[in-house]
Amino acid sequence: MRFLSRSEWTSGVKASEVVPHPVTANGGAVGTVVLHHSVTGRSPSMARARAIEKYHVGPETDFFDVAYNFMVSASDTFVFEGRGALVQGGATGAGMDSKTLSVCAIGNFEDSVPPQLLLNNLVDLLTMLVASGVVAPDFVMRPHSDFKATACCGKNLAVEIPGVVSRVHHLGKPAGVPVAPVVVPVAYSADQKLAWIQQILEM
Repeated sequence: MRFLSRSEWTSGVKASEVVPHPVTANGGAVGTVVLHHSVTGRSPSMARARAIEKYHVGPETDFFDVAYNFMVSASDTFVFEGRGALVQGGATGAGMDSKTLSVCAIGNFEDSVPPQLLLNNLVDLLTMLVASGVVAPDFVMRPHSDFKATACCGKNLAVEIPGVVSRVHHLGKPAGVPVAPVVVPVAYSADQKLAWIQQILEM
């Protein structure tokens, strides 16, 4: 994962209003992450992120800023900071934005299957957010459709949520980071040890 802060990728638009997140801005951790999809093409991811940002602050929407706290690429290793973890998102509605963080997968996963790269990026982002204390270690991830009459985050991505969460909960390491093999000590008998000592003495 290559995490890009907002200043590293923004098209230059400015939020018309910033609402501190009631939980994370006060040092707390959210227990729920809501997963969305952008219903756009996947690549190039930088151009897609900027297009989403411009659309969300434009006259066609009621958003103050890009609606998501974070956006995740499905075509490369980029993960984009949107509003960030300390600002209340605007994507979920149903009174949930003040209690959750929103993550958007760039692409349309009602029609297509999410690539492993996207799932790895999600695992890496969530692992980072847990480590930084803004997401609780025992968090749950839920599709946007749990809170609103929508197909978001797409049926093909929604089915991957349990596996993504399980990897974050149980692996404890970002995706793609090699895990050192576990070395199991071998118990040797006294006779084997004596035989090796005898061989060394005879050298």
